[in-house]
Amino acid sequence: MPNADREFQAACVQFDVRPGDVAANKAAMCAGIEEAVGAGARLCVLPELWATSFLPQFDDDVVRQAEAAEAELRELSHGLRLVVVGSNLEVVGGEVFNTAQVWDGGELRGSYRKIHLFSPNLEHRRHAAGASPCVAETSLGRLGVLICYDLRFPELSRYYFHRGVEVLAVPGQWPEARSQHWRTLLRARAIENECFVVGCNRTGQEPSQRNGEPMTFPGDGRIVDPIGDVLAAGSGDAGAIVAAIEPRKVRTMRRILPIARDVRPDVYAQLFAETLPIMQSQQRPPRTADGDAD
Repeated sequence: MPNADREFQAACVQFDVRPGDVAANKAAMCAGIEEAVGAGARLCVLPELWATSFLPQFDDDVVRQAEAAEAELRELSHGLRLVVVGSNLEVVGGEVFNTAQVWDGGELRGSYRKIHLFSPNLEHRRHAAGASPCVAETSLGRLGVLICYDLRFPELSRYYFHRGVEVLAVPGQWPEARSQHWRTLLRARAIENECFVVGCNRTGQEPSQRNGEPMTFPGDGRIVDPIGDVLAAGSGDAGAIVAAIEPRKVRTMRRILPIARDVRPDVYAQLFAETLPIMQSQQRPPRTADGDAD
């Protein structure tokens, strides 16, 4: 790995993700990355399902277009020497995953399938859930990935803390109705794990998959440092939000507040043993053959 103390610019590349309109989304992605690179960015985080958004079904043509768009993103990463993260469709064995690829200079450094599917918008009916975190060793340092709803589950981000991750990339589609949760959780994950968090939220509006009512997305991406300070924030417009990442801040905070040294795994093991049966009893059942878990 290169000098781990080297400062670099990170960007949230946000735009209106139009359902099923891969060509328009690809054009918006290219324009956003061009703007980010013009501002000096070396890490770019895109919205969740940036090529297609959420759809009631994914036909072969949309899947092919999404795959071609991801290939173009990889080429941009190569040509511009960027680390880029943004989730897209991944179809494996007939199952559709919400997957974030970590491209670094055109090389695949990691792949993350969204673990926590957002059941209120029926994501669990149309996507298969992942089961493995992603720790990516990149030219900019060690990076972990969450996708949108994953923010609400601190167990996953805590895993990244214990694996020495310094930057969490969070592609999202988080609606205006709960925007305060998004803003608070981004700061909480940064503070509790003493790391940088780069959360990219989309702009625009689209109908809910559950009831068809319009959902508005505020374009309020955030870049948060390990102290919890918001270094840059979106104001609702499409485009790049850029701020400097200083990796030394992570190590400084972890030295000043040595959370890793003061943890109590002996206590946590007992607590987990007691609560595991409760979690299992509350868990959503697996999807049936027609994809319905309700």
